[in-house]
Amino acid sequence: MNRRQVLIVRPQPSRGLGAFYRNLGLTMLATYAQANDLEPQLVDTTFDQLDSALESSARVAAFSLYIDDFAAGIDLARQAKRAGLSTVLGGPHATLLGEEVFAATDAFDVVGIGDCLAEAMPIIADLAIGRSATLRLVGDGAGPARLDALRPDYTIWPANRYFPVFPVEFSRGCRQHCPFCTDPVLRRGVAVDPVERTLQTLRDLVARHGRIWVRFVDSSMSSLGADLEQLLAAMIAADLPIEWSAYAYPHDVTPELAARMARAGCRALFLGIESLAHGVRVGKHHTKRPEEVARAVDALREHGIFVHGNFIIGLPGETGATVEETLSGLGKVQFDSVGGGPFYLTPNSTFDRRPDSFGIRILDPAWRARQHVNFFDPDHEYFATATLTQGQMKALASTFRRQVELDHLACWNLSDYALLCWLSAGGRADDLVKLWSLPADQLDPEERLVLDVLKEKAGVALPGRAASFVATTKRIATTARLAASR
Repeated sequence: MNRRQVLIVRPQPSRGLGAFYRNLGLTMLATYAQANDLEPQLVDTTFDQLDSALESSARVAAFSLYIDDFAAGIDLARQAKRAGLSTVLGGPHATLLGEEVFAATDAFDVVGIGDCLAEAMPIIADLAIGRSATLRLVGDGAGPARLDALRPDYTIWPANRYFPVFPVEFSRGCRQHCPFCTDPVLRRGVAVDPVERTLQTLRDLVARHGRIWVRFVDSSMSSLGADLEQLLAAMIAADLPIEWSAYAYPHDVTPELAARMARAGCRALFLGIESLAHGVRVGKHHTKRPEEVARAVDALREHGIFVHGNFIIGLPGETGATVEETLSGLGKVQFDSVGGGPFYLTPNSTFDRRPDSFGIRILDPAWRARQHVNFFDPDHEYFATATLTQGQMKALASTFRRQVELDHLACWNLSDYALLCWLSAGGRADDLVKLWSLPADQLDPEERLVLDVLKEKAGVALPGRAASFVATTKRIATTARLAASR
């Protein structure tokens, strides 16, 4: 008997680099589908037409969406419904909204919230054979953090379309409680995978693909203490051909930890800094101690680890003066890369649940259900802080970027993921840094395309060239390496 098909649909990302990433949510959706005797069919709309997939025998289309692809996902779900399919939604934005998803859109028949794949799959299996759903809302939202029972199976992703960069999750949840962040809303506490199970995932990937690049998607990898130490020791002992990056916090980093991470294959870290100014409501240890950030960055770079610092402009307490203070602090920290953008209020974050305590005014009472629209609408302002409007936040964010670039404080937004993609294409970090700073008129068309995508510029046209993008990046990386060796 043939297995019932389930379409697993990914919208084309708003920024091109995401198109070449093996999303972990969709990976786990496919993994659970296979375990429930279903046949997952990936429909990645960067490369595939949903119309063609809708001609298959599938009766259900499943989505795992973030805020930035939520609007596009709604359009694709409506298209699937018009073709007679049932639609199922999960992912971070659905969990944040909960029942409000149904106020935001009628495009989804079933919505899963929280870590609920095991509970959702029997319902998806029923839909796949034409039965009606027994529930519209599955899961308990922000329950205790728990990891998936199944190890990820990445075989849904065709090899040549995507960089050999794989998302791996060692822990779920976050020990930080930043008031702007949604992590404490998505789940409570922290769950950590057994080291041997994570190591087996890495071994499986190496056995299938050879040398690989891994992006640990843990919210705060560096904060895992003894669990992280055990994983690093196991990775060093296994000596697998793996290079990786992760999210980290500067107050966790010691010279000893930096050395062990480098020995275990760490090539880049994404540090969530947000601000280096007094009076900005960041909720992190280093806010009043920028010298701690400098010490951490120095320790990491001493061991060859590329360091990206991320900033949020416009958090409560932000003013033009605090942005200047952060820029002044940046001059004392040797980041390899700096990125960031304006503050966006997110549903059910601490700022949202207690806006008055932080001087936040809500201007649009229906903003949660509209946030996927607000995210792309430069003119719609749905909140303000005591010191800034959203328009002022965006203007200060532009000023911040311009000053970083003018003062050559670091590469702008050369993220850990962009670097891993380049390394996986055979490139070297130094060559990418050199290309990053060149004016567009000094790049040939292929170089400009690769750099525009790696820089995550909005509106970069990929259709027709997406299928060959990884191969193009390999050519550019090889050319840059050869030119540097002359």
